[in-house]
Amino acid sequence: MRLLNFKSITLLSALTAVCLFGYFTSDRGSGSARSTQARAGQADVLAARQAKLIRAQARGTNIVVIDTAQFAEDPPSQSDDTLQDQSVEQLLETIESLTLESKPNEEIRDSKEFQQLLYLLTSDPLARKGLLERFMSVSGTPLGDALSLALAMSVVGRETPEVKAAATQLLRSGTAEQRLNALQMLGQVDGNDGNIRSAVLDILRNDADANPKLAAAAITALGRKGVVSQGDYQAMVDTIAPLMHSKDPQVRQASLQMLSQWADRDATALQTFTEAAYDADVGVRAAAVAALGQGGFDYQSVRDTLISALQNPGENPSVKVAAQQALQGFPLDEQALTIYQAYASESLNQQSGVGFN
Repeated sequence: MRLLNFKSITLLSALTAVCLFGYFTSDRGSGSARSTQARAGQADVLAARQAKLIRAQARGTNIVVIDTAQFAEDPPSQSDDTLQDQSVEQLLETIESLTLESKPNEEIRDSKEFQQLLYLLTSDPLARKGLLERFMSVSGTPLGDALSLALAMSVVGRETPEVKAAATQLLRSGTAEQRLNALQMLGQVDGNDGNIRSAVLDILRNDADANPKLAAAAITALGRKGVVSQGDYQAMVDTIAPLMHSKDPQVRQASLQMLSQWADRDATALQTFTEAAYDADVGVRAAAVAALGQGGFDYQSVRDTLISALQNPGENPSVKVAAQQALQGFPLDEQALTIYQAYASESLNQQSGVGFN
């Protein structure tokens, strides 16, 4: 495959379709051509928003992906006054107790203590250095998982050679859990780091079959920002392409997401995405169908696959929405347009049936 410019992964968010139902229900009864066109247009908007959610879900791994744009605009503020005089060690005691209670990452991240820790880390480089040292001693444990997330969130937009060095060390010689912590700690760090890239590729070459969870996280890590050489791109593609045949659907899905961003729209990519559109896993199918509509492919080469997904009565709704969104990018022939509009109208009627009256 030839390669295009590298795109960064961001966490995509979408509004729920239910919020739009009440708006759509005002146009139900006329049955006229104008009404049908209006409904199809509204369905297109609905499909676009749903497709964003599908693509976000299709990227799912066990690594927390940080929305850097939102974080940069709204950095952690100094939280509860009762916490402001607490040291990092005192905050860590509370956070560790939460991890020992097996609290989920989301609850720990939303705690006042975690937010206050973020404030200290982003405002005090020495505090961040001390926490990094503590992380290295507890990596691979539940507390290490929490600390890797805190470090990832605290270094957004900063040059952090010490974080990269620590992550590289764990990626090269750590346990599987330590490597997962390292990948999370890297967060949205600039991906233009040869040592990190090399370590991640080694994980994929040597451990992908034995540890699918680690492999999926490693593939996602290769989506960081940064410009590398054509040769480096090719090495990444050559490593990831075989993983499209992994037994684990999470690995196949992550591989597809990366290839859909990097690969040129050539015959090899077309074959890869077309085959994936018939994968046994619904997440892989949805991601593949979306990739076929991202531009660059000839309409005739993807038409039958997209129409087939849209018409298949047994297909998952998420795949159908992805197919509808993909077809929006092409000048449809008369038959395809009829199928597209019929699905859009049917989908809109189904949504309106549970909307607001």
